[in-house]
Amino acid sequence: MIFRFTNFLILLACSFIFFSCSVEQFDEEKPFSIKISSFREYDDAERAFERIEDLGIKPYMISHVSGENGKWYHIMAGAERSLEDVLSLKMTIEDDLRLTGLEIQNYNKISKQLYPVDDDDDLENYPVTWPSLDLISQLPFSSNHILTDVKSLHYYKDISHRQNKISKNISFDFPRGLSVRMFSKNVEEIAEARYFDPVYKEEVVVHIIKLHEKNNLGEDVSKMIAEKIMNSKKYNVKKMDFHESNNNWGMKGYAVTIDPKGLKSYLVQESASGLLIALFQSTNNDINLLKSLASRIGDDKSIEDYHSIGRILGALPDNVGSTERLVAFNFETKKSLRGKTALLEVKETNADFLFNDSAKGTIVYQFENFNDQAVTDRIFKKRYSTYINDSKVEKLLVGSRDAFIYKIRRRNPETRRIAYMAESIIFQNDRLIGKVSNYRDGLYSDAELIHKLSSLRLGDDFQLSEPNNVL
Repeated sequence: MIFRFTNFLILLACSFIFFSCSVEQFDEEKPFSIKISSFREYDDAERAFERIEDLGIKPYMISHVSGENGKWYHIMAGAERSLEDVLSLKMTIEDDLRLTGLEIQNYNKISKQLYPVDDDDDLENYPVTWPSLDLISQLPFSSNHILTDVKSLHYYKDISHRQNKISKNISFDFPRGLSVRMFSKNVEEIAEARYFDPVYKEEVVVHIIKLHEKNNLGEDVSKMIAEKIMNSKKYNVKKMDFHESNNNWGMKGYAVTIDPKGLKSYLVQESASGLLIALFQSTNNDINLLKSLASRIGDDKSIEDYHSIGRILGALPDNVGSTERLVAFNFETKKSLRGKTALLEVKETNADFLFNDSAKGTIVYQFENFNDQAVTDRIFKKRYSTYINDSKVEKLLVGSRDAFIYKIRRRNPETRRIAYMAESIIFQNDRLIGKVSNYRDGLYSDAELIHKLSSLRLGDDFQLSEPNNVL
């Protein structure tokens, strides 16, 4: 019996370590270790682990779960008896490998909050079939980065982006010398993705711009844009070199180097058709990194392969209404937050999809992505228990989870009369909290919002029941 229990403890200890049990990790006798990086998503942590291992470090991964902060995956290195020894190790890693942001951890302070690393994080393979998301799906995947933000605006002659706060608040971080004004009348869509290197703390921003077939930007658009960047101010260094990416879109264009405060490089690429423009910039002067990302534009592996956004895109319905047009898309990582659940939510992700329907007005899909079912349940109850416990609020069941229809008094845009109308349906599954909402001029009825909810792909265990005032 003692032998079996000892084996169980050994197996449990190994489960805290990534891939093998050969790496020494911190414990009661050697409680000091170095935290190199932290992640909400397991797939992000898994890729960073492999990179850190390639640097010559012997890392291990822990799963740290607390009631206050939720679930985190930490990449750790070292196991030392004294604070002096771990400080020496920290300085060695910082000096030899140029790593920053390292933190010292004490096993004895967090041991009760450590759990076996759960690598069962496969996504249900629901392909995104909306043509309106085609441009976003061209954005590249990078195993060296996590995806922090994605945004997209579609430009229609009859829709102003200033009429709603979602599209109004979307702004693009273009390279120097460029602005949205020079593109807005010449494009069908602009998409932007921001990537973060969790090892070396570098940021990269990528834009893909889809031009109208008839635009006023001229024939050699990539050269025009490159020259605008290079001539945005007077610089001591101005350099522009031809570069061909050899990606699936046959892109070619120019690499630009200037010196605003030290050397800064940009990459501008144009598809063979001349209708797709890609822009690349980074916080460090790493033109090879930009060229590497450019070569992956249009690959089968794209931003959908990041679980943080793939889980959200995978929940979308197969099709949208024939009269519905996607106006704005905004995916972001939550940063500074307030409220009772702020620490549980920080570094989790959320996304808004804003549609305009010529017959029904505006509808918005909103999703928040969480890495743990218990956290999802906890946040949903903290926010919405008042409504769930109110017998007057119309309820639904999404699987075994509560959902409800939130109504407000507002002026019906069609009749111009004040009445109680469905503002949104609020729901959850095991990893998402979501809303399907009328927005300002939206005329979707309760039944139509329920139909929208029923079309979402929330998993086999989260089928929508019929609405019922009593759960």
